[in-house]
Amino acid sequence: MREIYERRVKTPIAAFVFTLVILLVGCVSASKSATEDPKAQPLPNPAGELETVLDEEGNEVKITTNDPASFQTLSKDSSEYFRVYITSDHYKLRQIRGAKFIHRKVDKGGDALISEELAKYNRINFTDDGIILVILNGNTGAVETIRFNTRVPRINDLAKVIQNDVTRWAMEHSEEKPVVTKYQIHYTIRLENRSGTTRDKVKEDLKREVRK
Repeated sequence: MREIYERRVKTPIAAFVFTLVILLVGCVSASKSATEDPKAQPLPNPAGELETVLDEEGNEVKITTNDPASFQTLSKDSSEYFRVYITSDHYKLRQIRGAKFIHRKVDKGGDALISEELAKYNRINFTDDGIILVILNGNTGAVETIRFNTRVPRINDLAKVIQNDVTRWAMEHSEEKPVVTKYQIHYTIRLENRSGTTRDKVKEDLKREVRK
């Protein structure tokens, strides 16, 4: 079905709209956005109490019940170093491992731009996710490989957002020769329907895009 569709659709946005139709037909929307709980409870560090957790601004923080669910779960993979949660309003990051050896340089402007990229996709309530594997040069720390690993987003456009995000990251190392040369980043992207778009409206948009 996908191959037939790709021969007919002429624009990336049409491909995105078509994917939305499939998701609307086959999926129930994710739970409503969580509201801030003033009584947030601290939770155990996902990677163990010996690890320091850093946020997107490089501050040491605790995981709490106010954090997205994807931040709260126990980490079972020793190569998982970062968790990122992105909406059109917020860019949140938690580094759960290896803070004394490696960390991401703070980039508030870049974080904001990535969030803004999601605004045009806010046509349904939907959560997508993906896992990126990054491999660095063992001598220089330069990036050698960036690829999806075990989990690829269902919406291709969101996969591109994730790829754009990780590509812009700049890393700092504790040693001249990096100690950490491989890490995984677990991404979660949350879309929210702010356009009042219905399933029928999405279908009509698709028809117009195909006719072009």
